[in-house]
Formats: sequence, structure tokens, C-alpha cells
Amino acid sequence: MKHILVVDEDSSSLEIIRSTLGGTYRVTELNTGPQVLQFLTTRVPDLILMELRLTVMDGFELMGRIRENEATKKVPIVCISKRDPETEERALTMAAGFIAKPFVPSALLAQIGEIMGAVEQQRSLGGMMQGEGLQAVIDESQRDSLTGLWNWNAAMQMVDMRLNSGYSGALFMIDMDNYKAFSDVYGPQSGDLAMQMVARTMMDNAATDDVVCRVFGDLFMAFYSGVTDRPALIQRAETLIRDFGAKILESRFDANTSLSIGIALAPEDARDFVHLYSNADKALYFVKQSGKHSYHFYSKAMDSDTVTTNLWTLQENFSSVIPAKGAYLLDVRGFQYVYNFMHRRAERGQIDARMVLFTLAPDQGYLPKKDELEKAVERLDQALYSTLRRGDVSTQYSGRQVLVILLDITEEACTTVVQRVAMNYEKMDPSGRIHLLYETIALGADIMAAQAAAPQ
Repeated sequence: MKHILVVDEDSSSLEIIRSTLGGTYRVTELNTGPQVLQFLTTRVPDLILMELRLTVMDGFELMGRIRENEATKKVPIVCISKRDPETEERALTMAAGFIAKPFVPSALLAQIGEIMGAVEQQRSLGGMMQGEGLQAVIDESQRDSLTGLWNWNAAMQMVDMRLNSGYSGALFMIDMDNYKAFSDVYGPQSGDLAMQMVARTMMDNAATDDVVCRVFGDLFMAFYSGVTDRPALIQRAETLIRDFGAKILESRFDANTSLSIGIALAPEDARDFVHLYSNADKALYFVKQSGKHSYHFYSKAMDSDTVTTNLWTLQENFSSVIPAKGAYLLDVRGFQYVYNFMHRRAERGQIDARMVLFTLAPDQGYLPKKDELEKAVERLDQALYSTLRRGDVSTQYSGRQVLVILLDITEEACTTVVQRVAMNYEKMDPSGRIHLLYETIALGADIMAAQAAAPQ
């Protein structure tokens, strides 16, 4: 179990931190700087969580003393304090992170987890350096400070060296969808946290000889050495998208964010870095213009607006962004566009479609724990994925709700489908304390009349 040293004079803050982190980490609590320095003479924790406003010795002085000690200078420090832009900016020049008071317990746990993950990434990246001729000249200053990945300059040199040495491979350009909206809703710290989730996802799916970097902002790049088989790359892209979505879900962010990926192959699409990067970027742009939350391979048809094509080529290009199984997943805005279009067609009698709202509801009076809700959401995702068709459309409406449009379906068939989803969910629920409820309505129906007719 990882060991966290917490330094704070406020007993209420210590209580919140203890109850939030105690089940996941071994927590030691101290109140003053001198106590910390004495403690560090015999034990070195995995992370120090430190209030900056200490009376005997303030946090900045304490950090300086810790960094002077050879045994503790590399221990990651996360600062905690009331929000103040100048204090935060100064703290981040010395610390691995800054968490503002007052705490939201779930966010605190997620942020500490991501910082721990980033530290492990940096250590693993450091391990990759050992004995790797192409990477031996890259030092610590060439890593991105937020994510621990290689920065742009280092990655560009490393990929270029591989291509010049005759390597084949695939370049992925990876963009976090709707980052600005995410950051506006949850704040810049959570935005940084989400980018660290992207980095962890990429590192979890990278081999020793791969190059993974943050280009800038919410744009990332990965070069997978020696991998040019398209089915394998499709599986890699789908895994990245799925694993990042799982991390967002686990952190309880009710957000419409995902990954978009553009892919270019070497030497098939380009033999040098500049052109390979450009081609992967064109493929990424195609995904962003086609609804996001997917991947696409570069093709020469993307090189110029003057290039003509045919329907067969277009169908092949477009089909690579269609999921292989399950309902088509959209963000809420995209789902609304589909709903408006389908609703108009249903009003004219052109289609028979229905909308379903699935809701996770605990037993009356029962307050589920965070991990219970997370597992319930996972079970609902699995039940929907195994039951719905590729022609259906869905969106995560809230942390406990999913909206689905079922196309070309009768009322009786709709009832069968939603009951099958509920049955599949209940099969996976060992406790039976969090139930799956659902409501259905026909698209094009008079909503006021439907509400009046519904049983009270």
C-alpha cells in the first residue's frame, strides 16, 4: 500500500483527508515542519500532501528543506491551501500538484490517484531509458511536467530517429474531445486531471520502444514502433477510447468527453516525420468533423479539396468511424441533433422509433458507497452494449442515467428490448440494492398527452 504523509494544522482537514484516503493509502498525519523533517530522517513516504500555510515553518520553506535532502529530494509533494492564483503558481514551480480547499472528497481521491499514476509513469519512463540507445540522450527536462510523457521536441527527435533508421510503425494523433467545456464545468484543475488520465491510458497501452508524448494542450501523439497491421491498430485505438472513458467514469465526472484519433502509417503513408505527422493530423481532423469519439486512418483523398472520389471510397472512409457493435454513442449535444431529426420524421409517420431513459435507483433509504455506484454503472454499460443494436443511438445523460433512441421498433418490441436490458443488468447485480428503472415514449408523440395518460 502506498504511503502518504499529510501535513496540516487543521484537524477538520486532517479528518477529511484521513477518511477519504485511508481506505486506499497508508496515511501518516503530522502538524508542523520540524515534525516532518524529523520524520523524514527515518522514513521516506511515496507522496507528501502539505498545507502551505503552516505557522512554525511555512510550506514553501519546508519544501525547500525537503528538496535539499538527497534522500527526499525526489519525493513528490502536493500542496493544499485555499485558492489563491499567486500562491498556486508559486507552489507549482516546486510541487507535483496543487489542490484547493475546501475539498470534494471524491475529487481529492481522484486527483491523488492521478498524481500517483503520473509519478509511476515518470518512473517507468525512466526505466525505459536504461539501455535504450535511441533514448539514452533524452534527459528529464524533455518530459512534460503535467503528464510525465515526453514533450514535443523530445518525441519529434525520437520518432525522426526511428524513421531514419528504417523503422515501420503507426503514428496516432490523439485529441481529448470537448476539453474546453469539461474545464469550464469542472475547473482547470480537473481539466489537468483529465489530461493526466489520457496520459495514463496511453502509457498503459504502450510498449518499451513506443514514443508517447503530449504535443500541447489536450493534443497527444503516440508512435507505435513496428505495428502496421490495421486490425491490430483498430484494436489499439478502440482500447484507448474505451479505457479513457472508463477512467472518466471511475472518477465520477458527468462529462461528455472522449478521445478522437487520427492514424498514419510508416512507410505506407510517409517515410519522414513531418509528412507522417501531417497525414495523421488530417485523419484526426476528419474524425473531429465526423462526430468525434472515434478513429480514422489517413487516405490520399484527404490531401486536397480538389481531389474527387466515389461513393465506394467515401463509404469505406466513413465506415471506419462506426462502432463495430452496440449502439452509436454520442455526447448530449449530438444526441439532441439526432433526436430532433428523428422526431420530425416520426411526426410525419416516416419512422417508428422510441426513446428510453434508463435510471439507476438505490433501494429507498439505502445510500450506496462510491464503488457500488461505479460497479452499477459498469453493469449498465455492459447490459446496454450486449443488448442494443448498431442502429440504435445512446448518450450518457448523467452519472446515473442513459438515454437511448431505438429505431425501427414497435411498442411491443421496445418493451422486450428494455426488459432484456434490465434482465441482463439484474443478472450481474449480486446485491440487488441498486435497481434499473426505465421510461419509454414514442418519438413524435404528443408529450403533454402522454404525461396526462401516464399512471400517477
